[in-house]
Amino acid sequence: MGDTYNVILFLRELYPDQKQLHSAVYDETVHLTDEGRTFVWENSGKHWLAERTLDFGVDSDNPDKNVLVMGVGELTREVEQLERSIDDLRLPEGMGEFDLAAFTDRHSGLKGGMRLKIRACHTILERVRTRCLYYALRIEGQLNSQQKTSDLVSSIQQEVHNFYATRCEPAYQRMRKAAELLPSSDPEDHALLLTSIRRAVNAVADYHYPPSGEPVVCLDGKSRQLGEEQYLNRLEEFCRTRFGADTSSRLLRAELDLLSVLIRRINEVASKGVHTDVTHAEARQGLLGLYIFLSNLIIKLEHAT
Repeated sequence: MGDTYNVILFLRELYPDQKQLHSAVYDETVHLTDEGRTFVWENSGKHWLAERTLDFGVDSDNPDKNVLVMGVGELTREVEQLERSIDDLRLPEGMGEFDLAAFTDRHSGLKGGMRLKIRACHTILERVRTRCLYYALRIEGQLNSQQKTSDLVSSIQQEVHNFYATRCEPAYQRMRKAAELLPSSDPEDHALLLTSIRRAVNAVADYHYPPSGEPVVCLDGKSRQLGEEQYLNRLEEFCRTRFGADTSSRLLRAELDLLSVLIRRINEVASKGVHTDVTHAEARQGLLGLYIFLSNLIIKLEHAT
């Protein structure tokens, strides 16, 4: 889930030993900046301290000690051990009246301290269980929400694929190839994914606005070359001439502008021949931008007809 803060909170429950805790926290926060690690460490520490602070003393001999510092796995074992110790504190047989009174008084104090410690352990355990429950409920809700979002993205992808599969096979095949490469963590695949996006945009432009060998007078009255290489300009001119200048059309052109920025970035990377410069975030953003643009383009086309 990428929830580093709560990972550290739960690690604090598992590792009361500071050396073990520091080692575990480092492994989980190595990807953060120094500022991020400091924030997570300090704030998770405050949260842990507040959860472990009780409104009564943990030690009957030291009433001011009200913070229980134990790993969550030790708490249950501590309760079991204390209960066995209480059972072992039985009165011996054959003691005199005064010895029996002294022994009873001493054992009552010991049992009281143990019961106080048991109460503290149970209180902390319930707090941890409650936090785990609320966290699990939150994650469940988050996963359900993400599933709905995933279903939305899948429906957009399916809609776009269905439209171009029957109208423009090259665009469909290149989009499908890009989608297959998305889960990969290999930078080379990221570069191939972006290349597939560029080729898909080119194929879409060829379908909606085929290249012209002669200069074309565009909607703004200027004459431009809209040949094979000018596929982004052709796609932009198609949107301008087909849909006019209403709000949704302006939004569509804005989405095309963002996609064009990415395509130019792809072209720059390709011209340098450096595939490792491409990040997974760029690849994902590019594919998502392509599907959103084409989905809105399809909606505009269907409404126009």
